[in-house]
Amino acid sequence: MSHTPWDVPLSRLFRRLYHGHSCIYGVAAITYWMLIVLLVPAGIVLWLSKPNPRARVEEGKSTGPAESAATQSLPDAEQIPFSTEAIDAAVAEGFKLAFGVQRFDYQIRDEHAIVLDRIDEAADQSVHQRDYFPRRPMLLPKLMQALNDPEVSRETLVKLILEDPAIAGGVLQQANTAFYRVSPARVDNIDRAVWLLGTDGLRRLMATAIMQPVFRMPKGYFDSFAPLTWEQAQRAAAAAECYAKLNRGCDQFIAQLLAVLQPLARIVIFRLTNEKYRESPNIMPRAEVFIRAMRRHSSHVALRIANAWEMSDESVAVLRDQAQHVSPAQMNELSRGVYFANLAGALAIVAARKAESLEAAIATLIGQGLEQEQAEKMMSAALSSQELR
Repeated sequence: MSHTPWDVPLSRLFRRLYHGHSCIYGVAAITYWMLIVLLVPAGIVLWLSKPNPRARVEEGKSTGPAESAATQSLPDAEQIPFSTEAIDAAVAEGFKLAFGVQRFDYQIRDEHAIVLDRIDEAADQSVHQRDYFPRRPMLLPKLMQALNDPEVSRETLVKLILEDPAIAGGVLQQANTAFYRVSPARVDNIDRAVWLLGTDGLRRLMATAIMQPVFRMPKGYFDSFAPLTWEQAQRAAAAAECYAKLNRGCDQFIAQLLAVLQPLARIVIFRLTNEKYRESPNIMPRAEVFIRAMRRHSSHVALRIANAWEMSDESVAVLRDQAQHVSPAQMNELSRGVYFANLAGALAIVAARKAESLEAAIATLIGQGLEQEQAEKMMSAALSSQELR
């Protein structure tokens, strides 16, 4: 029986070579076995390293270590909180300026704690107390309708403005600022003032002018509170106007109006707190009680104002977002506009007095989800708002 080289076991092959059998035969056999020894392990390695089709299908579903690290390094918009330490610090600084105090983290005890409890109990019913809860401005529904009607005539706007002397005076004052007046002669005619201001100028003015009387309070304790709160309202309104211009899904006038309601709510709580202190005439009002009450109730009182004034469902929903501390990443465009307007207003109060805080203010807005250009423009609008009023 003849054998081919492939039939010869390796041990016999070496014995034949050792005993001097055919060299050609031996070389062929050795070559064969060397190839087997080299190629079989290589084939095993290639087979083990071959991509698994199922693994390719699942690749999109799984996340490797490198991909996971890259994903974690990106900010998750849905995890942006309603407030941060930087925001809390800016708000706290605003309270210090408004009340003229260096700190307000004192423990509230004894009679002052009783006053605070009374405020907590009365805050829900404050909407029914006309002594400190504002009535809806009579012109508000008409102005909202007129300013949102592209076909409304200047004559109609003039007639509406003349119905309220305070608003008429505000329009004239605005028209005579350097920003609007085009000649040295003073503007003393409402029709010309309306022409100079245009619809955008009137929108900017109306959202705050119809609220201004509510912010006026008689002299007493903490006299700097009302004017600074009014200033913050104006700055917030200017920031809201800026946001609305940058985002078409946000109504300019409504955004400004809603941004003013948060500072307005603080005025309501200030009056309520004063009233509760008058019920205890033997103790002096303390700033920390006012501030604690405002921090607890401002957002909810703003929501009650909107409901009491029978504002639209959309407007009420916006203020509900603020009261429930919804993440700005989950708000609609109008709600985001009001959120960032209020935040820019609070930051601008501090930045207007401490220029070095402007960069930090812009960084705070960006951290909450604004693009840098929007953050810079909103802060610019909030800071320059006082020049236009």
